[in-house]
Amino acid sequence: MNRYKEITIHPFSSSAQAGRSLLCFHGQYYEANGPVVELLEELQQHATEEAAISAYIQKKECKYTMEQVRQVIDKFFAPMFKDKMRAHSFLYERQLLGVSSVDAFSDRFRFFFNPVYMCIILGVALALDIWFFFTTPDFLLFNNTVDLYMVVALLVFLLASSFFHELGHASACKYFGVRHGGIGFGLYLNFPVLYTDVTEVWKLNRTQRCVVNLAGVYFQCYWLIILLVVFFLSGNDMVRYLILVMNLGFVMTLNPFFRFDGYWMASDLLGVPNLRQRSWEVVEYTWRRLCRRPTGKKPCLLQIRTAEKYGMLFYSVVVNFFMGFYFLYVIPLFLYRFVYTFPDEMNELILYLSNRMAPPFVLLRNLSAQLVFMTLIGYLIYRLLAPFVRRKIHSGE
Repeated sequence: MNRYKEITIHPFSSSAQAGRSLLCFHGQYYEANGPVVELLEELQQHATEEAAISAYIQKKECKYTMEQVRQVIDKFFAPMFKDKMRAHSFLYERQLLGVSSVDAFSDRFRFFFNPVYMCIILGVALALDIWFFFTTPDFLLFNNTVDLYMVVALLVFLLASSFFHELGHASACKYFGVRHGGIGFGLYLNFPVLYTDVTEVWKLNRTQRCVVNLAGVYFQCYWLIILLVVFFLSGNDMVRYLILVMNLGFVMTLNPFFRFDGYWMASDLLGVPNLRQRSWEVVEYTWRRLCRRPTGKKPCLLQIRTAEKYGMLFYSVVVNFFMGFYFLYVIPLFLYRFVYTFPDEMNELILYLSNRMAPPFVLLRNLSAQLVFMTLIGYLIYRLLAPFVRRKIHSGE
């Protein structure tokens, strides 16, 4: 059996100066240039590799040798056929809803992506949200005490809203005619997240991929509009808090630095897949040039169109500064404050409980957020160090 026939070829929308194609093999996607695609087509049409290589060399007017073409095959195609686990974006992941369960929702909700519906809902949500922030005095103040029922209700709301967010991604896939996977739970760095497998969106053009990336926030805008209307009518403190939490979630989701929706939107707007890796290539390439060392492979920045080139250069500088700031300042600062403030807040909680008083919501929120964040940082450090420790143990044996 000709295994190369299992690889399918699709057009790929990117900002590369030269045309690119998308190769798909068993659910994995690879970017390829024109000559590699031409070689694959020859490999698919001939019964043996030798015949395909000879035909390809003749087609290229003997510009390449047999050995050079075999090196290309070993570099680009051989890794596809190796038995290997799918690359994971998460430290931990587990599927919660299978494809068939999500299909039942995405089939019904895909009509929401009619452009008219989207423009109306996003416009109304943005207008009401701006009105909320400009007209609500002390919107960060929260004086209500909290009980167990309120905490449970808050958690249920956040979980339901997050699921609806993921259904938005799945429904957008259905609208554009590509398949989606199930919905699962994962840990990305020290963030707990829900995710939807939307790998097939690489088959879409860049505009369609951006709509899929925005789809989760778009679906949550329906919830946001309801909350805003209820708050304007009632002025309820808990509803105000939910609006703030949802807006904070939007900021986190749409930021372009972590691999959330905003990162994939930046990747598609710039037309550069593997954006994080290729932004680091820019820094490495510049450093090597300054040090007058061999630069090696030409970075993606120098192979894309002019408009996107400036955008990627700006992104590369900002994202690398941000990641350094996050890992070298934010996390150490949190650990420092945790050591100095957590014991006092725990004592305060014990005093409230010992006097049979309901603790303030702010105190419970701070304690729970610190505990969760600390636990996730610990798990992140464990997952980063565990391979080195195991390698050290094995080498000692």
